[in-house]
Amino acid sequence: MGWMAKMGVAGLVAWGSLAGAVAAEPVFKVPALEQPAGVPLEFVRTKSMEAGLAVRPVAIDLGEWTGLKSAPEMPVQIIGASRAVQQARSSAQTAQLLQWQTSAKGGAVAALSLRSGGAEALRLGLLVEQLPGSAMLRLYTEHQPAAVFEIAGQRVMQILQANRDAGDDSEAGRTWWAPSSSGEQVTLEIELPPGTAPEQLKVSLPQLMHIYQNLSLPLDRLEAGEEQADSKAMPVGNPVECHLDVNCYSQATTERKGVARMAYVTQRFADGSYYYGLCTGSLLNDAQGSKTPYFLTAAHCMSTQTLASALETDWFYTSTRCASNSLSPSSVNLRNGAQLLYTSANPDVTLLKLNDAPPAGAVFLGWDSSIVPDNSVVVGVHHPSGGLQKISFGAMSSRYDCSLDSKNVFCSFAPSTGNYYYVRWSMGLTQQGSSGSPLFHNGAVTGVLTGASEASCRANGAGAYSFYPSLNSVMPALRKWLVDAGGTQTPVAGRMPVYRFYNTQNGTHFFTASAQERDAVIQGNPVYQYENIGFYASTQTAAAPQAVYRFYNTTTGSHFFTINPEERAFVIATYPQFNVEGTAWYARQAAGEGSVPMYRFYNTLTGAHFYTTNPVERDFVVATYPQFLFEGVAYYVWGSQ
Repeated sequence: MGWMAKMGVAGLVAWGSLAGAVAAEPVFKVPALEQPAGVPLEFVRTKSMEAGLAVRPVAIDLGEWTGLKSAPEMPVQIIGASRAVQQARSSAQTAQLLQWQTSAKGGAVAALSLRSGGAEALRLGLLVEQLPGSAMLRLYTEHQPAAVFEIAGQRVMQILQANRDAGDDSEAGRTWWAPSSSGEQVTLEIELPPGTAPEQLKVSLPQLMHIYQNLSLPLDRLEAGEEQADSKAMPVGNPVECHLDVNCYSQATTERKGVARMAYVTQRFADGSYYYGLCTGSLLNDAQGSKTPYFLTAAHCMSTQTLASALETDWFYTSTRCASNSLSPSSVNLRNGAQLLYTSANPDVTLLKLNDAPPAGAVFLGWDSSIVPDNSVVVGVHHPSGGLQKISFGAMSSRYDCSLDSKNVFCSFAPSTGNYYYVRWSMGLTQQGSSGSPLFHNGAVTGVLTGASEASCRANGAGAYSFYPSLNSVMPALRKWLVDAGGTQTPVAGRMPVYRFYNTQNGTHFFTASAQERDAVIQGNPVYQYENIGFYASTQTAAAPQAVYRFYNTTTGSHFFTINPEERAFVIATYPQFNVEGTAWYARQAAGEGSVPMYRFYNTLTGAHFYTTNPVERDFVVATYPQFLFEGVAYYVWGSQ
């Protein structure tokens, strides 16, 4: 839900924009599809994670929180605010703080421990000026040292490159917001591989996000005992009592598996501060059933790529049983952000593509772009106040047109042309945190929540209502992804992640599209440092018909990749130490279909090659390593699934 809504001659509701007549467009219906088990995850446990707290960090204590738990007037649920870290506000200051030690692999490692007194959770804002691609960043806490999050510098740069490609080269666009960690303390550990000097790292920590509401739930009263069920043991926020627990109802058992809680860093305000917001969104299927993680929410929740890059989503965020107030152990947190595909202030709709694969059992929801008839039964599934998932039952009473001023949305009755559904609830209601949640009719998504009436049980008793932009009103824009798969674009079902490794002994990189091979290397060859997904290639399709061939150099232990059949034949005929290992993946020899260039370098000292799709990493290699000869574009791949 956005701002509180009041009905008058022209209904007043929160957030939307001027809506015109609905154009005659084709009607589309897509069924639901469940994510199967066994889908590979990008972030997996590696042996280096077991070394948590092996380095003594430099401590930065910001003291107790003294700020007010409030934010500028915003149409979303706010549960945190940024705090300045004066000790690390510049890269020069941060470099002085880092006390480098020799790592077990012969490189360098250093760590910073940050504390913000009274925080329920923290997120660190790492401002990146220069980050070596093979640097490893790890996050862990003193109370959970074994729960280590690890990410490679090249993966962080991919996330920030998306902001830059969208036109944001500001401080906000160059800030990587680390995943949330519970409690008031978190450690950031940075490891550089052998041959990478600490001077090549230029980062700072000018801000951290102090989250003052508990993002997780403890055991409930029956399981934990009455003494643990104090005010801090309640769900995040303050959802009103007349919300309906989804587990108390037999309806929407499939639909609820496609609805997720959203947590994200807001835009940077003029005073340099950020806030932490909560909304709701839903996973959508497409006409091809490609399992591309399209994610629908409200534009007043998220409308820029920089916001999308800092998104976390919580799946199966439900109670263990009816009204238990205890978080299900099946809950899954995804923390790698998203790609912004489409956003519109009016109708108030945003479509994202998650950077993570949805967890097994999540449902790519079915949807219906036809107009919902008046008085039809509808259902809402949402996370009011950011808490456990709730359900609401009502009827789509009529259609409205809405327009936006600086603070409010004014809606007027437009029974034949309105872009917004006016829904009256008979049971349940919505409130802040519910914003962006889906409206279901006959089990299919048909709208996105913008705003509602006062969130109180009194309002519920008097007939609470909500406004949803209709899916019909934005389908002309969204069909590019949800129906046509981009028209002539590569069917995204043919995309597959290619995982990147760094050989800490010989300084070369290895790539594989096989999750099974990736896991075998992680477990069986500690020389290789796992660096997450490097890019996305293709299974063979009409849009990506060319094979990329893989060779193994038995003399140096490095790998070579080429898309050129003539170069492949030349290597086979000329260099007997190169064993051909077959087709690695498929790509394009020319730009198109949303692809990005794969840059290739030749190391004149070792004879090995290096490959990257990131222009910042390309420029870093050109400026830093004179022995690397830039050979241009090798072929074209994709930056996202």
